Amino acid sequence: MHYLNIKTRKSSFLIVAVTYILAFLAAVLVFRLFQYLPMLYSTLLADIAATLVVWAIGIMFKNSSLYDPYWSVAPIAIIVFWLWSSPAAINAVHLLFLAAIMIWGIRLTLNWAFRWKGLHHQDWRYTQLRKNAPQWWFFTNLFGINLMPTLVVYLALIPAYYGLQHHGPVTIITKAGYLLCLAAVLVQATSDRQMDLFKLSGKAPSAHIDRGLWRYSRHPNYFGEVAFWWGIWLMQAGTLYFQWPTLAGPLAMAMLFMFISIPLMEKHILKAKPNYAHYQKQVSMIIPWPRFSPPEQQSQEG
Repeated sequence: MHYLNIKTRKSSFLIVAVTYILAFLAAVLVFRLFQYLPMLYSTLLADIAATLVVWAIGIMFKNSSLYDPYWSVAPIAIIVFWLWSSPAAINAVHLLFLAAIMIWGIRLTLNWAFRWKGLHHQDWRYTQLRKNAPQWWFFTNLFGINLMPTLVVYLALIPAYYGLQHHGPVTIITKAGYLLCLAAVLVQATSDRQMDLFKLSGKAPSAHIDRGLWRYSRHPNYFGEVAFWWGIWLMQAGTLYFQWPTLAGPLAMAMLFMFISIPLMEKHILKAKPNYAHYQKQVSMIIPWPRFSPPEQQSQEG
């Protein structure tokens, strides 16, 4: 069988492992080349270098989904590196940041691994983007699928970098941020599990989930993701009260989901599940909220 037609998950995971080892080595090399720069800049260049390796190998295997685990794997490597590079002794604040990123990243990566079908399968969104605009695919793949998420996640991770500069006691704001991170991970895990159970329930293909957290948010898993990064920012806010530019991180994350990921997902769902339009009118887009009355019901009640 041709190597570009690999169909076993075992072989696919091996290729992913080799890809990410090469990406890590590229990151180390680039960091060493630019280590004279401030840490945030040299780490960013290393992060971009690793992304380019994953992108290039994705082209080789004709599968852009090779990048998918990068979202949750890279922050773990970066936070560990920042902590290891810190000249100061590790304190409770540092451990809270490390724990938050590790819990979030490991859970999300395992969730991807359990669901991933292998290199013969590519995320439908990537396939659709290539089909709709093949002439722009090179740029869409490089910037839209690979580099943009890397930059958004790195921007959202910057508050953790500043939080690791803190050498004082844990403040109540940092504790609140950490609890928000844990709650966000729980929301993600719960909503993902509810979706898995729905898919196993044997419902008709035209049916959509409307149970559990999904009764109050059309995308509770995305809500959990956005809330997590606000939690990281809040943790940092408890250490550096006036570092307001770091708000750009969680804001960029929220905009990514609200203006790109969710609209693309909902357009896709509506094509296959026409009844989803009624669900849209009743349920909040992302923030869990009591259900709205549909317009026709409101007019009758009035």
